[in-house]
Amino acid sequence: MAHAVTPVIGPSYNEEESVRPNTFIIWLDKYIGQPEQYIMLKSSLFFAMDATTGSYDKSLSKDDIDNSILAGTSLMVQLDQVEYMFQAFDNVEKCFETIEKNLDKHIFFITSGSKGKIIIPSLVINFPKTFVPEYWMYVFCGNMNMIQVGNVVPANTWALNFPDRIVMFDHQDDLLSRLVLDMARYFSRKAVDLENNRRLENACQHLNWSKKMYQRYGMMTQRNTTGELTQIDQSVSRIDERLRQQLSDNEEDGYGQPCDE
Repeated sequence: MAHAVTPVIGPSYNEEESVRPNTFIIWLDKYIGQPEQYIMLKSSLFFAMDATTGSYDKSLSKDDIDNSILAGTSLMVQLDQVEYMFQAFDNVEKCFETIEKNLDKHIFFITSGSKGKIIIPSLVINFPKTFVPEYWMYVFCGNMNMIQVGNVVPANTWALNFPDRIVMFDHQDDLLSRLVLDMARYFSRKAVDLENNRRLENACQHLNWSKKMYQRYGMMTQRNTTGELTQIDQSVSRIDERLRQQLSDNEEDGYGQPCDE
């Protein structure tokens, strides 16, 4: 029997009222719901919420994914204590419709080569203000051939038209590490925008999320992320000082709280 997960139901995300990231992971694949497919990637990516306890101690399972596909609902999942919306699709049209309805969110989009061939050109054409160059989409495909090799027919020549929008992977570890890195970078960029708009507490929260993602990326790849982590700590300290100053200037209102992880 499927264990409990939390559907995402209700109004669109509002950063002024919520501390949850405005992020949505969408995965389109013909075989996404099959239990024997992508076992390690599914278990490595997410933990699903247990609605009875509020804890995150259950890996995203085949049942969760099936329920997401059949019910057409999103799940709230967690990666290193950072929450994301997640929804799986095996149908291009339904996936496209969901993306269209969630352009206010930052979408991390994973697809197969065969499905990507259909949907990615449509996303670029229909949503040019969203899927701009270097808004990366992830193609996870066992056969990445884009040129003729002997008698092997190229499978993904279409991808040559989108060198600045897609990255392709044939191994789950490479996909996961790149996804985590892009999450870290996105949260850092978002923090800058929020700080510039004087939304300091939200900026600080995004920096903390970015730090968690950089730490995971470093552990996964054994790469040195000291520079990125140091820069984040410096930014947090700067914002923390601004918040303390606001607290001092607005002592009666109690406005502004120090940044804490």
